[in-house]
This record gives sequence, C-alpha cells and structure tokens, in this order.
Amino acid sequence: MGGATLAAFINGSAGGAGAGVYDYSTPGTGFVAIPSGATGVTIEVWGAGGGGGYGYVGFIAPMEPEIFAGGGGGGGGYSKTVLVLSGGDALKTINYTVGSGGAGATSSTLDGSYGTFSNVYSGTYTITTMTSNPGGGGTYGSYPVQGPGGTASGGNTTNTTGNGGAAYDPTGAAGIVGDDSLTAGAGGNGGYFYDGDPGQAGRVRMVFTF
Repeated sequence: MGGATLAAFINGSAGGAGAGVYDYSTPGTGFVAIPSGATGVTIEVWGAGGGGGYGYVGFIAPMEPEIFAGGGGGGGGYSKTVLVLSGGDALKTINYTVGSGGAGATSSTLDGSYGTFSNVYSGTYTITTMTSNPGGGGTYGSYPVQGPGGTASGGNTTNTTGNGGAAYDPTGAAGIVGDDSLTAGAGGNGGYFYDGDPGQAGRVRMVFTF
C-alpha cells in the first residue's frame, strides 16, 4: 500500500479536508479503500491540460518587431459519478490514475504536447471506468490556436469536454469547474517570448458520505 493511500486508509482522508475526502492532483496511480460506514460516494475525474505553443518575435519591417505568441493548451475533460454504497462494500478498493500536464513547446517542438488522461476504474469494487482525456497542445505562433479540449466518458451524471480550440488565443484554456468550485487540467499559456508553459495536471476526487 503506497504512502498516500496508507495515510488515507488510516485517517479517512488524503489531500482533502475532512474524513472521507480523497483528493489527488499529483500525477500517478493508486487506490482508495472504501471507508467503513460509507453510504455513498461522489467521484470526479479531470484530465490533464495540454502545453502551450511556441512563440517568437518576427519583423514586419527592419527594426519593427512583432510578437507571434503561441496558442494556449487545451483543457482536460471532466467526468462525475455518484454511487450508493452498502455495508458490504467497506474496504473494497477503487483504482485511479491522475494524468500529467503536457509539456510546453520549444523551438524544436513548436507545438505544445498533449497531457495524459486521468481515470477511475475497478479494483475489488466494480465500477464503470471513468476516463477524462487530456487537452491538446497549442500551436506554433504563426497561427496560434488553443489545443482542443479533452473528451470524457463513463460518468453517470456528467461527462464534459474540456475547453479549448479558440483561434488566435495564447491563453491556456481554463479547467472545468467541479463540485465546491474546484478545478484542474487547465492548459498552459502559449509562449510570447519563445517557450510555451506546461499544462496543469489532472485530478481525481472521491467524497464519501456516511
């Protein structure tokens, strides 16, 4: 049992405030054991954001520089599931993956990179797999376009495609807002002076009710 998961198992929380709240925004994989006495759970999954595109300074005339900013990265998708639990579900496990933000572009890559997906899937507790795909990378500054938003599937209440795809927009796409006004998976800003910014990591949040 990993350190964060072990702490969650013992204390009833990990990365969140209050017993029964498990909130992960560091890329990686793990599992959560359903706490004893839990009667339900709300699960939210955000995909990671894409990296910003490469920007450069051109000249429209001698000594007249013009900045060509890179496009911002796209935001990750978002899915949400609400489940009813019974006493027999206690200590069964739910697996998760938190995606990594995409790399910002450099002079050798030009376009930003896609992030990676986040998901929640069956451990010893059976659940429909929730997958929130990453946002795409922003494009090179000659025609800056935000990366596309990631799609989402598997949620039983919500599956929302991430923000992105705006033309001539160097701002990274905003992450989708979930419960308690929390968000994740924003795209990285496009570079004004060369390199783009990396995208934000994804997120997985499970809130158990008792």
